[in-house]
Amino acid sequence: MFANIYLNEVDQYVKHNLHCKYYFRYLDDSLCMFRTKEEAKHALEKIKKFLADELELELNEKTQIFKNSQGVNFCGYKIKPYRLKIRDRGKRKLKKKVKELRYKILIGEIDSKEAKKYLCGHLGYIKYASVKNLTEKLFEV
Repeated sequence: MFANIYLNEVDQYVKHNLHCKYYFRYLDDSLCMFRTKEEAKHALEKIKKFLADELELELNEKTQIFKNSQGVNFCGYKIKPYRLKIRDRGKRKLKKKVKELRYKILIGEIDSKEAKKYLCGHLGYIKYASVKNLTEKLFEV
């Protein structure tokens, strides 16, 4: 909650002063998308200055500029133009969980209703991504 309150100022700055149409933030991680590398560099310098002058903060060493064709990792997703995918680590975690739950159902430790409860968070997470093949493999749709 503290991040949302304190960083609201930078959210407003990026949206209204820099007119960034595609801006996302989760806690202290943020993502801005621009048409050109030059626009991105210019915005990054302005954001650094705003953070230093107004909030007495600085960006960490992980701050980078990527080409949109290579995609960006953000909040467990790989974001590419016109496509949102689950990162490989997230896929592995989900596959492992499904396998574990199937085994527990098989040995009678839990029933399918209980298994669904365990999977709800994962299912909510993947529903926004391009995961048709993944869900078909996992859930035999």
